[in-house]
Amino acid sequence: MKNLALPKKKAFFAQASVLKRIIAFIIDILLVNLIILFPFRRLFDSIIPQTSSFSKTFEFLSENSGFSGTITIIMFAVALITILYFMTFEKKLGQSPGKMILNLYVESSKKDLKYWQLFVRSMFLIPVFPFILLWFIDPIVMFFTKENQRLSEILSSTKTVEKYKV
Repeated sequence: MKNLALPKKKAFFAQASVLKRIIAFIIDILLVNLIILFPFRRLFDSIIPQTSSFSKTFEFLSENSGFSGTITIIMFAVALITILYFMTFEKKLGQSPGKMILNLYVESSKKDLKYWQLFVRSMFLIPVFPFILLWFIDPIVMFFTKENQRLSEILSSTKTVEKYKV
């Protein structure tokens, strides 16, 4: 049988929907929780007794200030590993696993993604002031920009796009 010269599917990238971006982020955070945070659960359980309320946990940590340093170190280690999770996937594949599922990609306004851009995109994961403010500012800015870019994306000259095939 003769090879048919069928037209190849063409692909183009367009602005990603906010809903898909949120779902992709939730998937990634669930994966991070499963892969990164789960191994630390025993360590946290051994340091902080299981209590039924935030106030009792806060009271315990206030009385045992030696544990707060350990918890701070663990928080920074987890934040660093989480940032590396996003940076590695987005540098090597242009997308994280959550983005893969929803066909989303990270795109740079420059030729290719640089590590500094990927770090700036993920700064909101650093658990200290002023980066914690990005937890609130990033989503707000996303709803008021033309291409639904977070503040972190604007600062890093990147955007999240969706791939369409026609």
